[in-house]
Order: sequence, then structure tokens, then C-alpha cells
Amino acid sequence: MQDAELLHLLLQEPEEGCRRLLEQYTGFVLALVRKRIGGCATAEDIEEIAEDVLFAFYQQRERFSMDRGSVRSLLSTMVHHACVDYYRAQTRQVQCTNDDAALESQTEHGEDPEQAAIRREDGNRLIAAIHKLGEPDASILIWKYYFGETAAVIAERLEMRVGTVEMRISRAKQKVVAMLQQGGEDDANRA
Repeated sequence: MQDAELLHLLLQEPEEGCRRLLEQYTGFVLALVRKRIGGCATAEDIEEIAEDVLFAFYQQRERFSMDRGSVRSLLSTMVHHACVDYYRAQTRQVQCTNDDAALESQTEHGEDPEQAAIRREDGNRLIAAIHKLGEPDASILIWKYYFGETAAVIAERLEMRVGTVEMRISRAKQKVVAMLQQGGEDDANRA
């Protein structure tokens, strides 16, 4: 079904339009969410974000027109914003590595509890180091490595030159590595 037909159907026959929307775009939205945050989200979170995006699209169906782009591009934008919101919520809730529930869920899949704790601690240290960079470097690294965006896309968003973004990525990575190495030395000195 063409996008214009789908939007028309959503307005004229909402139930049928919703069914067609889900039939046509659920796989696309799920794949996009998985690509964006698959490494840092559970399968349930991915499904929930995809459902939320599709539901939000359905609720806002009267606001959309073909002038604003294709359904695919509108959904892509909505997925991007939902994933950024998810990431921000998760990084605000950086938890202690001894969280038993988190370790249990990781070890259910056969991962050694000690390795799960180390991996989680390393992830928390990495997130903390990235946030210490400040803006825009923290966001640039998050967009690049957590969401897989290219330097060109990031440059366009921040109204910078691509070369500037690439230089910031390189320097920010060096700073994060230095912070993580310094943190490891501090841990060793305390022991």
C-alpha cells in the first residue's frame, strides 16, 4: 500500500488503517530500534519502544501529510527520538554493579556472574567518562557509537563541518581512554 493511501485510510477508517500500518511497518520499526539500541536494551524494551512509536504515529495521524515526507521517514525520525529518550533514561539510572537482579538476568543466559559484573561495571565507567566530556562531545560519541550515526549526519545536526565532527570524535575517544586508564590506576592505588 502506498503511503498516501495508508494515511488516507488511517483518517477515514482508523481501525483498518491501524491494522495496515502495523502489518506494513512493524518489522521496519523493530529493525530500526534494534539497530539503534540493540546493544544496550533488552528484547522487551526494544519491542516496547517499537510499539510506542507505532502507537504514537497512529495517535498523531491527523498531523501527518505527504508534504512532511514518507511514512518510513516519519517513523525513522520518531524511532530516533524514542531511542535517544530511552538512552537518556538509562544513563540517568546508572546502577551499582552489585545489583543482584541485573546480575541474575545476565547470568540466566549462561554468562558467568563475575564476568557479568565486570562487564556491567566497565559499561558504567564508560558512560560516566563520556558524560564527563561535556557537550557537544558526549552527544557526538553517543550518536556515533551507541546509535551508529555517521559523522556527516552528526555534523548536519550540529551545523558543523564533517571534518570538525571527525576531529572531535577522535579527541573525545582519546580523552575517554585516558579517563578510563586513570580510573584503573586510581582503583589499583586504592587496593
